[in-house]
Amino acid sequence: MSARLSPQARRLRTIIVSVPIIGATSFVLYKRLVLGEPRRELPRPTPSQPDVDMHQRLVPIKPQPREDEPVRREEL
Repeated sequence: MSARLSPQARRLRTIIVSVPIIGATSFVLYKRLVLGEPRRELPRPTPSQPDVDMHQRLVPIKPQPREDEPVRREEL
């Protein structure tokens, strides 16, 4: 593992990570609010495409037992 960062290095890391995110968000909002560009939207299914319920596409997941709990026979 690497050594812990000094407080000044942590601040610098925060700036390096957050400035591009703030810049990109500001640019998108500028284009939408000032230039009047429409908001991007996800494509919706057309009437010719079958509308599949989201719950039908999801696969149920069995919860994993915690390490401090004994495993029951029916879970195996």
